[in-house]
Order: sequence, then structure tokens, then C-alpha cells
Amino acid sequence: MALKKCIMCGRLFDPDQITVEENKNPYLDEEDMPKKEPSFCQLCQAKIKHEADESQKIPKPM
Repeated sequence: MALKKCIMCGRLFDPDQITVEENKNPYLDEEDMPKKEPSFCQLCQAKIKHEADESQKIPKPM
């Protein structure tokens, strides 16, 4: 159980508990890509994702 510190808020978290979303592309092999340990806690990840979703531009009607 190696705790890491979140680089945004400084909270300690266990990177093993964070579930990684599955790749939606079935042709990507997970074995070929090395897995990265998360640097953000789950709360900060959710905050970043929410802010990114809000910043998306709304398409103009044609």
C-alpha cells in the first residue's frame, strides 16, 4: 500500500484503488502500453473532467 500525494490538492491517496476507464478501442492492446500511475486523486480527476466537459464548444446549427 504505497500512498501518493495528489499534485493538485496535496491529499494522500492509494493509486491502486483508482479504477482506470477501459479503452473504447478494441484494437489497442493493454499489454503493449505501460500503465501510468495516476498523479491526481479521484476528486481532482472528477473536477478536471467536469471542467473539460464544460469548456467544449456547442456546435452551431446549420
